[in-house]
Amino acid sequence: MHILRSLAVFMSVAESGSFSDAARRLSVSPAAISQSIARLEQDLGVRLFNRTTRNLTLTEDGRALYEQCKTPIAQLSSAISGTREHNDEPAGTLRVSLPNAFGQNFVLPLIHEFNQRYPKIKLFLGMGDHFSDLIEDGYDIGIRIGMLPDSRMSAHPLAPIPQYVVATPQYWREHGKPETIRDLLNHNCVNYQFPTSGRTYKWEFERDGERVPQEVRGSVTVNEIAGVTSLVLSGLGVGQLPGFEVIEYIRSGELEPVLVDFVSSHRLITICFPHPDDLPLRAEIFVKFLTEKLQNHPDIVAELPKKYQSKKSKK
Repeated sequence: MHILRSLAVFMSVAESGSFSDAARRLSVSPAAISQSIARLEQDLGVRLFNRTTRNLTLTEDGRALYEQCKTPIAQLSSAISGTREHNDEPAGTLRVSLPNAFGQNFVLPLIHEFNQRYPKIKLFLGMGDHFSDLIEDGYDIGIRIGMLPDSRMSAHPLAPIPQYVVATPQYWREHGKPETIRDLLNHNCVNYQFPTSGRTYKWEFERDGERVPQEVRGSVTVNEIAGVTSLVLSGLGVGQLPGFEVIEYIRSGELEPVLVDFVSSHRLITICFPHPDDLPLRAEIFVKFLTEKLQNHPDIVAELPKKYQSKKSKK
């Protein structure tokens, strides 16, 4: 890197015609300028300046080097200036990793407004339930649901996710509603497998503020949340699903929640970033925007209709 610094000094001396003027421009001492030029001449094996007591002029090699470096150095200076400007205003490209269904339902509808507010920010949205490694894949931000972030990352909690046990009204009529968590063992429960890890989602509930896991059994396992929802809507069986995924079906009466006294909200929607100490302004702006729009979104909070709301916790 020292040769790049030396070239920048050389260009300044060539344009100002004086070591002392270049030193003032670069806020260093004339001695430092002299040392830098001497080292550059040694590295290149040529003399760049003719020095007299009155004049400082470029040699033939010096003029050739100046002409060759003039355009690249100007472009580099422009790039550096542009980067500094981006640190002062929201601009540049932002890469965001999103879970598919959540991104489709909640983030994509906001992008037009975000673009109008911050037209200089260019977004790349990576959609999918096979969560990528944010660091290896070069993402600035990732939205994660119900998963603890990579230990190398920091997480900004966006909202808790209530987990509702649901089935169609017809299914409940045919099979009866569970009155306790353990009664779920008598039902056909549709399981979800995490596509990245291959782990099966463990159903969990809340009692007296503590998490209560419950084993379930079922004939089908799916590695996509939307697939679990579709199977439950078809009447196949029971699912435990995030509130934002099923709240509209509960409001419309297509699905009915049960065991509402034991609903767990320990799982979170989080915004993760791999480099929290070096977060660019455009990323800070995007996180603030999403928080503003989604933190209290009624379909994410997913409060049950009054007729289903929890009574006092059962012991």
